[in-house]
Amino acid sequence: MSKHPEQHAKKALGQHFLRDHSAIRRIAHAVPEGANAIEIGPGPGAITESLLARVGKLCVIEMDDRFAEHWQGVADENPVLSVVHGDVMQELDTTVSSLKPEWIAGNLPYNLSGPLTAKLAGFPLSGGMVLMYQREVAERIAADPGSKVYGGLSVLVRHFYDVKRLLTLPPGAFSPPPKVHSAVILLTAHGRIPACDYKILQKTVRQGFAHRRKTISNNFRGSISAEQFEVIGIDPRKRPEQIDYDSWVKMAIFLAEKQGQ
Repeated sequence: MSKHPEQHAKKALGQHFLRDHSAIRRIAHAVPEGANAIEIGPGPGAITESLLARVGKLCVIEMDDRFAEHWQGVADENPVLSVVHGDVMQELDTTVSSLKPEWIAGNLPYNLSGPLTAKLAGFPLSGGMVLMYQREVAERIAADPGSKVYGGLSVLVRHFYDVKRLLTLPPGAFSPPPKVHSAVILLTAHGRIPACDYKILQKTVRQGFAHRRKTISNNFRGSISAEQFEVIGIDPRKRPEQIDYDSWVKMAIFLAEKQGQ
């Protein structure tokens, strides 16, 4: 097996490497044995080594040249592993459509966590995802309607998945220690067929949360009237963080039908 590259983290890539063995085990064991999986940003491979021992196939997506080269060396000797060297935001769609993974895992780069989660939530995997975030981002993703931190991502992840917080980690679990706590979210496929297309829901959520302090009626002024809100069963005086997933879907369907999509 090829020698590990230097393990100093690159600030520009938002890298913090997990070194807590108990956490590594729990993350890896959330992915069932024999599954076909993708890992985002393996870095020096704390989670990767554990996943390789469990899964049927593992593809890692790595942007950092040092680590991509290292894992390619491992892949040359281990048929379970394949490597995609590049930016996850550009490579993810192609990789998921060609490999059709059941699971995705990863310690997500802090600087990409929002847009990357919005992208990930749109993949209807048969298994699920186990993803690490800054704690405050994880809290937003797992939040229920009515919570101050409930937002667009809270809605989007529920399109295909049930959401659960798996564990919280202090800065000392990482090298270098970040300034914040981290948390791991488990997304498990709920198997229900969504009533609307993910992209339409995403567009609706983006508009609806554009101004959090305004009522839902204000945010959709010109698109959905107060009377139309009443017809679809939503109180137009509610703020976006008070609206549950099913109601966001009702709005998305209404707007799609209105626009003839």
